[in-house]
Amino acid sequence: MYFLFALSLLFHSSALAQTKPIRRVLILNEAGTAYPGINLVDQGLRVALDNAPYKIEYYREYMETVLFPEQVEQQRFREFVLSRYRNRRPDVIVTVGPSPLKFMIEVHKKFFPDIPVVFCLPNGILPGHPEVDTDFTGVETSWEPSDTLHAAVRLKPDTRRVLVVGGGTSQMGKQTLAVVRQRLRSYTGSIEISYLTNCTMPDLLEQIRHLPPHTVILFIGLAQDAAGTRFTGVESSSMVTAAANAPVFGLTDIYLRHGEVGGKLYSLTSDGRVAGALVLRLLNGEKPQNVGIVEGRSTYMFDWRALRRWGLKEKDLPPGSILLNREPTIWETYRWYIIAGFSLMILQAGLIITLLWHRARRRKAELEVAAALRVAQESEQRFRLVANSAPVMIWMSGTDKLCNYVNQPWLDLTGRDLVEELGNGWLDTVHPDDVKGCMDTYAGSFERREPFTMQYRVRHQQGDYRWVLDRGVPRFSADGAFAGYIGSCVDITENKLAEEALSGVSRRLIEAQEQERTRISRELHDDINQRIAMLGIELDVLQQSLPPSGDEVQARLDHLRQLASDIGTEVQGISHRLHSSKLEYLGLVAACKSFCRETAEWHKLKVSFTADNIPSEMPQDVSLCLFRVLQESLNNAIKHSGAQSFEVELRGFSGEIQLIVRDDGVGFDAASALISRGLGIVSMRERVSLVSGIMLITSRPMAGTEIRVGVPIVARSMTQSASGAA
Repeated sequence: MYFLFALSLLFHSSALAQTKPIRRVLILNEAGTAYPGINLVDQGLRVALDNAPYKIEYYREYMETVLFPEQVEQQRFREFVLSRYRNRRPDVIVTVGPSPLKFMIEVHKKFFPDIPVVFCLPNGILPGHPEVDTDFTGVETSWEPSDTLHAAVRLKPDTRRVLVVGGGTSQMGKQTLAVVRQRLRSYTGSIEISYLTNCTMPDLLEQIRHLPPHTVILFIGLAQDAAGTRFTGVESSSMVTAAANAPVFGLTDIYLRHGEVGGKLYSLTSDGRVAGALVLRLLNGEKPQNVGIVEGRSTYMFDWRALRRWGLKEKDLPPGSILLNREPTIWETYRWYIIAGFSLMILQAGLIITLLWHRARRRKAELEVAAALRVAQESEQRFRLVANSAPVMIWMSGTDKLCNYVNQPWLDLTGRDLVEELGNGWLDTVHPDDVKGCMDTYAGSFERREPFTMQYRVRHQQGDYRWVLDRGVPRFSADGAFAGYIGSCVDITENKLAEEALSGVSRRLIEAQEQERTRISRELHDDINQRIAMLGIELDVLQQSLPPSGDEVQARLDHLRQLASDIGTEVQGISHRLHSSKLEYLGLVAACKSFCRETAEWHKLKVSFTADNIPSEMPQDVSLCLFRVLQESLNNAIKHSGAQSFEVELRGFSGEIQLIVRDDGVGFDAASALISRGLGIVSMRERVSLVSGIMLITSRPMAGTEIRVGVPIVARSMTQSASGAA
């Protein structure tokens, strides 16, 4: 029933996903994906549209104005775009860069009427253009070169000259330079501003190596130098920052991690997110003229490593600045580990001190009892006097098993009279759940004339129950005849509370581990695996878009798609090993059987699995314990035993579930392994103890290994589970 219910939910959710209306978004890019800015804007767009109530179909085209600036090539691109989308009309068009925006301004009314256009990075082609109609909206570039210069002077007060570097001969570079020149005209600082823009890269690098003192550089990007050599943004930025003998500031965040100091930087990812939000509003039916044009976002951002390189002080940064790549202090890096370590040490020290104190107290009490017993041999009167003054509770019984004496500390604990405690009256204060165990231990030892030790709860005179440790030994008369029993009881309630606290810590640690496993598993399955799947789809789409003549490229794309598929399979396997959804939804038998089968297939081994008489419903903690023990023991056996065949049995008995993992490998010395306290065995024992179970390990060198776990379970309707072999 649970399986059918899960399948119905799955099909229902799939049907809902398929009913999402489809919307087409055409993205026209200035350059290809080799330029980081294009990728950052695209990333922001996708983030903004990920939760859209539509199934978004993305169509991306790249004008490549840097690589192919010739008018003939650009005209071919335009004709290609107009032909491709003549009969496949997009719902929204996004332009990234000035050339795509200019292209849309020229052809929009004729070829794409009534289709809204969202622009990014217009670089001087402003929305006030006379031919821009009401279908256009977008994000205006928010470059703040003046604010960046103010920040540079704030960090380096002795600055006298600013050298603007970049621009180059590409069309986009020229437009960027024009915007920067225009906006620097309003700069009111008393420093000299000069430009180094139209030269070859070697000449540029040579000049910035020998700049005069008190100079800073404002780098605006360089896609193509005077010699026609083309560069990506990262390449040109890295070369300039490496060669310059002065601090380099910038306009956008794409160069920040390559040696630039920073400035008031324009975020391309944020630009993409804002544009994506505009696209979503248009898809929801809003008109472009009502949406309006949005100002891009600029933020003071700086690289801590560059500040340290140029001796600039962090305290001189503008208020609200973002500081990247700052190396954390030891305290910042390991703060929680240090706090947790000290807390654990303090807790352990407290528990150890408490246990030692109770042990010393118990030993002292035992010594006092021994001394009292020796005195009692001389005189009954003296014995009773000593017994009543002892800090422990003392009792005596005759040959009829009935209590004939308890001392004053016992009466002080229970608040009852001596007469009420004699015979079997002392059982009236014992906790009802402990009475049977007490009598069985006492009667059995009495018949065998053996010492015994037992723990049980006694009702205090205030109404609560106290744990006591009861040690009894047989008494014999001077002629060797059995005279009954004498015993002492010590209040161990504080010890019990300490043990429960330790058990609670262990349980919380295991629960935290399981929660972290579940979180990581879900992130791997829902995030990373989905991204890998999307990568495979993108590779498939890319392969289909290539001409059939590119055999070598097709082969490499096939290899990349297979590699992406293999990575996705491995990530999914890791996710399942961290958190088994089958255990959660299908139960213990299905999860164990699936794990054995997957392990056998992965390691090319034989793992047989049988299950018999397993309840259809089990407590979650018991199921999880047995499944984790199976994982740990089977993985250890595969890793260390050298065997090729393994047996796993899951059996249900009256009130107990047993798990058996067996191999015929090299085996090991079980006693030595327990002394070494390997983490695997300790973890399994701790898990089993938390569900009140027992784990037995049987192994000898060259004779194989068997791990047997028994866990008690509340009796339920035992149904015969499907038993099979994996």
